[in-house]
Amino acid sequence: RTPRTPAEYAARERWLHHAAMAAHWRGDLSARQLSDVLAHRAGWDPRRHPAEQEIVLARVVRDGRLAVYRAAAERERDAWRAAELAAEAARALSAEAYAAAERLRPNRLPAPRRAGVGRPAVSLRWRPARVG
Repeated sequence: RTPRTPAEYAARERWLHHAAMAAHWRGDLSARQLSDVLAHRAGWDPRRHPAEQEIVLARVVRDGRLAVYRAAAERERDAWRAAELAAEAARALSAEAYAAAERLRPNRLPAPRRAGVGRPAVSLRWRPARVG
């Protein structure tokens, strides 16, 4: 072990600040995390070896990306649940509307024939909308 010089510590601090700024510009570090790095808070020690600093920085970036991924996956699951509930509600409403139309329909009696017309009168049928 050789004693560390102030120039070496200054170089390590510059390297840490440069790597943190680059990670922030890429969107890997938030502004709060960057301010922690620059202020040497939350475990950021510029006296560490640059390889150790790089490992810590990579872990912070990894954890941040994992948190973003998990949040996006949760939002996607919620959206799928909402879509499934909406489709089920649409099917139930369609079935209810069809049942109501069936109840209102008069009894099916043969249509009266008009003189001179060879076809029976055509009545319009209600059809539910397709869902899904």
